[in-house]
Amino acid sequence: MKDFGNGSEGNSNTGISTNVTNQDTLPRLSIVLPAYNEAETIRDVVTDFFNEIATNVPSRLIVAEDGSVDQTPQILSSLSREIPITLLSSRGRKGYAKGVSDALRNCREDWVFFSDSDGQYSPSDFWRLWENRYGQDMVIGHKISRNEGVHRTVLSKGFHKIFNNLFGLDFHDADCGFRLIRREVIQSVIDEVKILEYSFWTEFTIRASLKNFRIREVPIGHASRGNGNTRMYPPSKLPFIIFSQLWGIANLYVDVRRPELSV
Repeated sequence: MKDFGNGSEGNSNTGISTNVTNQDTLPRLSIVLPAYNEAETIRDVVTDFFNEIATNVPSRLIVAEDGSVDQTPQILSSLSREIPITLLSSRGRKGYAKGVSDALRNCREDWVFFSDSDGQYSPSDFWRLWENRYGQDMVIGHKISRNEGVHRTVLSKGFHKIFNNLFGLDFHDADCGFRLIRREVIQSVIDEVKILEYSFWTEFTIRASLKNFRIREVPIGHASRGNGNTRMYPPSKLPFIIFSQLWGIANLYVDVRRPELSV
């Protein structure tokens, strides 16, 4: 699947991986990985993404560490002396949406590849997105088999039906945290994504689609989480999350339709 050669070692001073022989002919890529309290797995996850992607495509690997209270910051700091990483660390917890938004704004390359760093996505699935980028502005992974709790799966399917029907869309996995994005899409959309606290990528996808950016979904794998259960959708918070999502959907609909309603 990969047809890129290997060359010199990466440059840890610039944060740009340069171990690619045909750099001049390939678009440059930002690789963005968020991290929060992933001390048990973060070293392996970041290293695997670097070895799989940055050794084949000229890349800048950005790790957005969001105020972790375990050993994640120390592990990443140590790892940054071994492989070229742009490490964005926060002293306090920003939350997923704010942390991801800030990291995306830091990207300067032609394309941005984003993946959650909880070990559920395989770095090799990047190539499924990369080879489908032609003629597209965003390529989103579509999890064929979701390895998540029942409550998370039911919530996701239900909200996707609401989003698709309400906004006239046809996405299978609009909230997937594994995607390839043209930088122009980020520049056009990112400042407007502010309503769906628990579905950052769904709102991003909806706003990009309504701006007529070209979006494609491609099938990818999805493993079980190796470091405990998801921290974003704990069962104890389900009533609040459901209310927050429904309220957010209503506000999002009004926000994106405001120009039409004002005519």
